Amino acid sequence: MDITTHINAFPFMADIDAELASSLTNLASIKTLTAGDILAKQFEIGQNIYFLLEGEVAISVPLQDTGKSYNVGMISNILSPIGWSAFRHPSRYATTFTATKSSKLLYWPIVELQKILNANLPFASQFLQFVYQESLPVLTNVQNQTRPFFSNESLAFEETRPLIDSETQVHALKDAISLLNYAPFCETFTQAEIHTLAKKSSILLAHQGDILSQQDQPANGLYILIKGKVVISYQTDSGDIITTRTISRSGTVLAWATQNKEMKNRTSIISSRDSSVLFIKRDDLLEIFEDNPKFSVKYLYRLIWLIGAHLLAARMRYLSQIANDEVLAVSNVIDQNAALLPVSSPLYKVSELLKSAITTDEAFGVLYKCLHFGCVLERTISGMCLDILKDLQRENAFYRHLQNVYDTINNLPKETPALDARRLGTELFKQAFQQVPYVVKGLENLPQKAGSLFIYNHLLGSPTNRLPNGFRFSMDAQFISSMIIDKQYGISGQRVVRRSKESEFWRDDFYGKFGNIFINSWEGLTKGTPEYDEFIKQSQDTLCQNFPLMISPEGQSFSTQQSPGALLPHAFELAGSMETEEPWIVPIVVANFDKRADHNLYTVIIKPAFKLSSKVDYKDKKALAEFLVSYQEEYKGYVNEAVELSREIRQYPIFSGKNGYRSNVMSLNQIDVEFESDVRELEFHLAYQEYKEQPVAFYGSSTVRLWNDFTHNFRDKNAINLGFSGATLEACVYYFERIILPHKPRSLVIYAGDNDIGNHCNSNKVVDLYIELLQKIDRHLPGIPVTLISIKCSPTRLKMRKTIELTNNQLIRLAKTRPNTQYVDLFSTLLDKHGEIKENLFEGDKLHLNSKAYELWSTKLLETESFIFQK
Repeated sequence: MDITTHINAFPFMADIDAELASSLTNLASIKTLTAGDILAKQFEIGQNIYFLLEGEVAISVPLQDTGKSYNVGMISNILSPIGWSAFRHPSRYATTFTATKSSKLLYWPIVELQKILNANLPFASQFLQFVYQESLPVLTNVQNQTRPFFSNESLAFEETRPLIDSETQVHALKDAISLLNYAPFCETFTQAEIHTLAKKSSILLAHQGDILSQQDQPANGLYILIKGKVVISYQTDSGDIITTRTISRSGTVLAWATQNKEMKNRTSIISSRDSSVLFIKRDDLLEIFEDNPKFSVKYLYRLIWLIGAHLLAARMRYLSQIANDEVLAVSNVIDQNAALLPVSSPLYKVSELLKSAITTDEAFGVLYKCLHFGCVLERTISGMCLDILKDLQRENAFYRHLQNVYDTINNLPKETPALDARRLGTELFKQAFQQVPYVVKGLENLPQKAGSLFIYNHLLGSPTNRLPNGFRFSMDAQFISSMIIDKQYGISGQRVVRRSKESEFWRDDFYGKFGNIFINSWEGLTKGTPEYDEFIKQSQDTLCQNFPLMISPEGQSFSTQQSPGALLPHAFELAGSMETEEPWIVPIVVANFDKRADHNLYTVIIKPAFKLSSKVDYKDKKALAEFLVSYQEEYKGYVNEAVELSREIRQYPIFSGKNGYRSNVMSLNQIDVEFESDVRELEFHLAYQEYKEQPVAFYGSSTVRLWNDFTHNFRDKNAINLGFSGATLEACVYYFERIILPHKPRSLVIYAGDNDIGNHCNSNKVVDLYIELLQKIDRHLPGIPVTLISIKCSPTRLKMRKTIELTNNQLIRLAKTRPNTQYVDLFSTLLDKHGEIKENLFEGDKLHLNSKAYELWSTKLLETESFIFQK
């Protein structure tokens, strides 16, 4: 087959004139490859764009740090474009292409081809549309291979609904122009072109759960985020729903349309909070393209750029999974952009900072700082990296909680009763374990009596949970105590722990706070010695007082694969020694606690309790030894069962909701994922501001954050604004210690709740969350004045007014039940004489207050100045 025949097979060759066809034919060449031949290498200057005529080409990403190369896709569809990333500045190939079998390709030199495209705009439009459309299957292939993260925000919505007849916001043309100028997608457009787009734009208002666009539905326009937050999800061919991105950065393209009316949306876009989106209808885009063919071609070039960015992110996410190493993937994202990224960029630090749990939080700090304050490229790269690092971010939150557990317990006064220390530690561990996915099976097997002997196979600690001073928690024991025993009996388990080795200077001091039973070593614990007798006595006393007792019979820890080790007799001798009050022995089987929390599922199975006397006569040494050997083998089967359960839940998360299971897999804490960016932004701003000691803290949602005359009215009263975007009461509770406590405020003013009601919480739920927040205030800042501001009803939430008013009435009653607490009604300042909401006191989004409203609020609040700002 000659080259002309090959060229004429392309759809874009139809109806072009003979001169153009001749030019393309003369410029084209054929390249043949055998299996193993490299077509192009990653980061090479892109000289040619190739199209597959026959054969198959593998796509791989070589990693400089390891020397390994990972296959991230395959191209086998005839006429598929290869190397089109060279169309994008700086014109380098993004990956390595290698033939897997005998292959034939047609190619054009890019520089000469672009001259033809520039001179023939109608042809350029057809050609670029073909490249764009044929590049999509490559992206689809990568996404279909990617497994869902546990940080799957798409599963977090209680309710979703199509956005039909959406509210629109009145907006000034200059605001739309400003947004389009800020959007990276539009950076190659002229001001005249941006002005034309702005004139055709409208602004859509969406609430939590609103679906802005639905996968596989016709693409109806261009969507660009103005403010708020959205989740981008993709349903794979196997039915998995994958969250590909969460976007809160203004100016980001969410969805788009092309000249092809058959084009469908590739993803679904769901608003995760109140959001505003600039929207240009497809019909209006087509009108613009018809009037300005040159702009139509520009638009297609930017779509190819956009698909390239999405493909890079998808490949790196897939790479992080197949290599089981997010750091490598993040390093590659930065490497791929090194030609354009300033050498002074802090992003170059990120890969090194991610290599240690101790500095991982600093790495996230760099990424979020670049996301909020970096140049266009830094914002784009940091967004990609944060998407790749979703589960690592959850692991980092878990690690911060572990640090908090250690510091909080270690800093308790020496006279703190052991039970109080254990209670506090249990509550802190419960908060920590909400950050990581877990599943517990067999709750029905727990005996009614708390004073039972709980045995478990003890697993090694993950190096990623090692604290800076070398301390490493026994994660399996802490989980059993806080998430199983305490939840069942209302009291955490008493443990038997070995004393510190010489290098473990911290261990005895920490565990001593809990009043644990100490032994020197399990191997040296010999029957008939004073130490053994003391162990038996303390353990018997614990059980007789109806306290749960936890012992690992192995005496040391193992990996999940090697667990359990040989069983020592001590725990069973203890049970047998209590003949008149023989305790139930409760076998608890654990798996995966030796692995890092990222991409992991902590798994626990509770097997039926038994009494030792029903199994063996513990006084018969030979029989007991034989029982221990056989029971070890039986226990290995239990561990295998736990490993299999973990695999099943990872593959089918919905199974975690079966009767008798306890799991957070389907309701994994989304607060870090949803609000971490907003909280980091608040912290960055605070770092550059000076405040006197013990300020008056204003805490809550955007209503606080956007208080535009705050500095003018309150700064001389030593007030500090600690509001963050989109905050719910649940988020305010969650971040209380992190945001409030470092400032040691002398008074608190709280506004929150309307976002919770906007997310369909009822008044009782909102008030319960307020009580939870107030309990934290009482625990950490006892006696300080607290001001509760009434929840406002904005025009966009008119349907929720009854719930808001009912909640406010309950808050009035709540404030009256507490000392040093006042309720201030500011909602009424937003009403006219007929009780209707004054829309002229709100911004164009009909949600946030404008400067006139804040002036009213400040004046009203200062009427209670003596209470709020008392010294």
